[in-house]
Amino acid sequence: MAEVLERAAGVCECCNKPAPFKKSKDKSPYLEVHHIIFLAKGGDDTVENAEALCPNCHRRKHYG
Repeated sequence: MAEVLERAAGVCECCNKPAPFKKSKDKSPYLEVHHIIFLAKGGDDTVENAEALCPNCHRRKHYG
């Protein structure tokens, strides 16, 4: 979701650190969109139910 990544402005919305690296394609900050309430559990695919996370925080949200 482009809106979520734009809102984050290159900063992880969990740990508040800058994205760990830039994408080689366009040099934009690399963050991953995470659904707060998982889609598989009935969460909505909306900006309000999503956050932009660095890869470490994203894995922590799923497996931590």
